[in-house]
Amino acid sequence: MNALADLLPFSRMGGLVLDIYVEYIFRQVVLLIRIVRSRNWPVMKATVTTSNCPVAGYGCDVAEVCYKYRVDGELYTGSYRKPFIIHNSAEIFVNNSVPVGADLVVRLKPDDPSTSIVLERGTK
Repeated sequence: MNALADLLPFSRMGGLVLDIYVEYIFRQVVLLIRIVRSRNWPVMKATVTTSNCPVAGYGCDVAEVCYKYRVDGELYTGSYRKPFIIHNSAEIFVNNSVPVGADLVVRLKPDDPSTSIVLERGTK
């Protein structure tokens, strides 16, 4: 009985680690589907307004990037959430790839410019 009790915490830990990978894969698949569905949308440049990576209490860490862009003089905003398995990787992404003021490449829904999808990062 003691051997089983000794394994129980390890089993719980293994389950939590597996949850991180499951969430990460799910988020990546959702991002891929959105990119594929928007493949015919026009492309434009957006500017990062905020970026951060809060530490996840459970699941994978997710970098959060907010951005703005203009269409026909009207200002729009959007957000992008990129999953990471390792928190350090998320911090590096936020600090080096999408600091405030950096450019992003986004696709805009033709009949609704308030809907956008981030394709890749640009340059500052």
